[in-house]
Amino acid sequence: MRFLNKQVAAPLPPAMPYAGAYRRPSPRSGQALRVLMVLILVLLTAFASAVVALGSYQLTVIVLAILLVGPVIAVVHVRELLPLLLVYVLLIQGVAEEFFKLRFAVWAGSGLAFFFLGRALLEAGILRRREDVAAARSGAALSVAVAAGLYLACFFFGLALGSGNLMQNVSALRFGLPMFGLLIAMYFLPFSERYLQLLWTLIVVVVLLQPPVVVYQHFFGKGLLDWDAVVGTFGHGMSPVLVLFTLAAMLYALARWMRGLSSLWLVLLLLVAGMANILLGEVKAIAFWLPVGLMLILRQRILRNVGAFIMYSSFVALVMSATFVAYKTMYWGKAAHSGTVMGTVDKAGGYFFDPYEIKYGTGEVSRIASLYIWYRDPIPPAVNRLIGYGPGASQISDSTGFGVVAARYRPLQINATALSTLLWDVGILGALSYIALIGCAILAGWRFVVRGQGTPQLMAMVDTSMVTLVLLASTLIYNRNLLDSTTVQLLFFFCLGTIVQACRFGQRPPAAPAPAQERP
Repeated sequence: MRFLNKQVAAPLPPAMPYAGAYRRPSPRSGQALRVLMVLILVLLTAFASAVVALGSYQLTVIVLAILLVGPVIAVVHVRELLPLLLVYVLLIQGVAEEFFKLRFAVWAGSGLAFFFLGRALLEAGILRRREDVAAARSGAALSVAVAAGLYLACFFFGLALGSGNLMQNVSALRFGLPMFGLLIAMYFLPFSERYLQLLWTLIVVVVLLQPPVVVYQHFFGKGLLDWDAVVGTFGHGMSPVLVLFTLAAMLYALARWMRGLSSLWLVLLLLVAGMANILLGEVKAIAFWLPVGLMLILRQRILRNVGAFIMYSSFVALVMSATFVAYKTMYWGKAAHSGTVMGTVDKAGGYFFDPYEIKYGTGEVSRIASLYIWYRDPIPPAVNRLIGYGPGASQISDSTGFGVVAARYRPLQINATALSTLLWDVGILGALSYIALIGCAILAGWRFVVRGQGTPQLMAMVDTSMVTLVLLASTLIYNRNLLDSTTVQLLFFFCLGTIVQACRFGQRPPAAPAPAQERP
């Protein structure tokens, strides 16, 4: 009867559901583990020293990043890494490159983005338990995730079938992959509304810090000789990036002011600082970005009535006229003057629309000409039209050389725009999936704001993200920064992440019906 009288062990507490599956290691096994870790550390240190001795800083950065990725993603959480990523990319990376000529800083930014990607995958897949996250089922957010998955499938499929060498494939991964970690983190992991406001406030602070740097670069640096030298803290050749971040901060201030969350003085302060950045750094695309951004963010007040339409339209027209006059006086001058406004615009940037604007001496190709070259390619197999020649096929780099397509069209810079780069590298399918990624996010943000599904603070962030994505979509035919600039990709995926985060975790629960009153 001993079996019947056997006492049942007490159940484990809920906080430790698998405590019985683990045993305390013996002192001997713990000592062996410490010896093994020391041995591994010594071997890794010797390997890293040998790599450094080779003298290739790019290979050194890659190897050190691989060695550090494990400890970093095991210790630092996504919530600590994301502000660090913003501060480094927006303030430290560009300053180190522009003022101290440290190209290494750009590679370090990509390495930090890879750390963030690894940690985001870890938290989304292993550390996160499904019962701990109460996410709403959002078809709009799911469409963004599906479009991103299709593009990544085209990217890796082209990388596997492409003919690039090892360094070209590493370069393609460095430019095309790491910032997707931002979308993964904000899709799967819930962030508080206060945390998102902190991140957007950080972008506003970065923009407010730009005018002193911009003034120095314009008047005391190379700004009078080279229009592309006024870049703020964003790095060499990043004057369009400076303007895009400035517009994002201005639009965010306007979105909060429209909902009664910010004072008019903050809006005026950002308008003054923003116009200083825009006027001192010549970017011709501002003729499209500024009116479109203002009209979209102020659309609710513009369409309220006829008086509001006239007032706000006059304000936008006044800002654009002042910008045009300032640009003509400071930069274009008599060289661009042809008697009419349209003639002046054509002289200043009409080459943009010329499909035959090709300079064989320097290799420069206009934006439309880069698309026309892809369209008139004499030997395009159908499979390469659909899936491309592989990431990096149209890339021209001092470190990786010419891609397979770039070598065929040498010395022409056939990847003048992001759209032409997508068509050459990942084909029509990859380009369509990337465009669908932007379109689905804009549509999701529009529906979220129209339906009023979140708090005013959250709707201001989603509204700003939606309008910023519209402006970033225009850069597909303006430059290729969406594909090879860590800074622009940070803004792009941050806007995507804000929208999917709001759609999945930021919806307010429906109001409870009022209790029925009892009859006397």
